[in-house]
Amino acid sequence: MNLTFFAFDSRFFWEDVYNYNDWIIQLNVRTLKYRLVDPFGVRRESGTFEQCKETLLKYIYACELTEQKENTIVILHGFGQKKSSVKALVNSLKDINANIVSVSYATLRRGIGFHSNILAQMLQNSEAKGKFFIINVGSSCLITRKMLSESTNFRRFNIERILDINPMNSGSDLVDLLFKNRFLNFLLGPMFKDIATKNAVTIEKLPPEIDHGIIFASGFLTHFIKKRFSKYESFPRTNPPDERSYAEKIVNVRGKTLYSLNDETVAEYCKNFITTGDFMQSWQTSKREKKQAKKKTG
Repeated sequence: MNLTFFAFDSRFFWEDVYNYNDWIIQLNVRTLKYRLVDPFGVRRESGTFEQCKETLLKYIYACELTEQKENTIVILHGFGQKKSSVKALVNSLKDINANIVSVSYATLRRGIGFHSNILAQMLQNSEAKGKFFIINVGSSCLITRKMLSESTNFRRFNIERILDINPMNSGSDLVDLLFKNRFLNFLLGPMFKDIATKNAVTIEKLPPEIDHGIIFASGFLTHFIKKRFSKYESFPRTNPPDERSYAEKIVNVRGKTLYSLNDETVAEYCKNFITTGDFMQSWQTSKREKKQAKKKTG
């Protein structure tokens, strides 16, 4: 067993391949070696996947770790972010009876194809025997789509629902403009080019059998910027599919916070969709219908 040491930031070189109650086995995308990190961010083992798994089993026995729950919610952060960016969302989902797995992946070092393969390995390595629910933030929706498009049978992962928050299913027009810059391509890595519109739209859409929802949520800062730069609304130089064409269940949230994932309304919609397959619970729907009826009669 190796000496323990605090693990460095996972954003650049490390990718999660296994998660057991926040004990994580990660793969180094450069050396292709593995390490075991405990819930406090301390490295407990390094070497092969089998070595890390064996050490984890010892800790499970020694620390009497609780067994995993049946179902699992997997959360993927967006491009250039790290999993601390979805911390508020993770905390809002903890009262759901499921494993909450926030995934780290090296957005600045590998492309969507690599990340999709690692995500498939992570789902396959999972000890949970129930259903998977995937929440994508931003460009991570392309990773999930890529994984399922390359799977011979998407049902082997037993995915029940997929939720996208502010997705880039049709790529990014801004990236279309910037990815031709050689310095930015070198700095931001291959995934930066992958989320350009012309590359994003080539990835197959999600299988229609999967329950799929989208939340469009923007903070007040986004609305301020759009208002000030409304003259640039004609900026897009391509004509990709509308983001609303990727799912039938869609909800729009005008957030009151700087970062949309910190918004309580967004968290509420996430919980509703993951647990029921709909954004509005019955009591919320009836309340909204009564309000709309009152407006019509008034």
